[in-house]
Amino acid sequence: MGLRKCPRCELNYIREDEKYCGVCRREMKGEGDREDTVIMCIECGENPAVKGAELCAICLREARRQEKLSSINADVHEHSDLSLDEVELDEIEVPLPEDGEIPESELDEIDKELGDVDDDPLADSDKEM
Repeated sequence: MGLRKCPRCELNYIREDEKYCGVCRREMKGEGDREDTVIMCIECGENPAVKGAELCAICLREARRQEKLSSINADVHEHSDLSLDEVELDEIEVPLPEDGEIPESELDEIDKELGDVDDDPLADSDKEM
């Protein structure tokens, strides 16, 4: 049994009883050369890139996260009328009821948050007068 060159590609040797070499047979079946080369991430250069992208999964996720953060920051700056540096505490107006009195329900909540005011010595002196 002798060897001869493939009549199609004239590169590979085949046995005399074969019609084409293995490479040519795969190409004719439609399998062809598959892209076996791995494209590395252009950002980190350590991981293979996601198919159809230039970045690996980690760098792609980070890029999307940064993009979302920048769009959120742009929205915040766009919608803020005043910054904290421009407003002083005494300029902030707190709306009170029309009669100027604090409602009892809110007084009870304030007492709960601050604790019992009964222990306050000033409160006792006010009652005595």
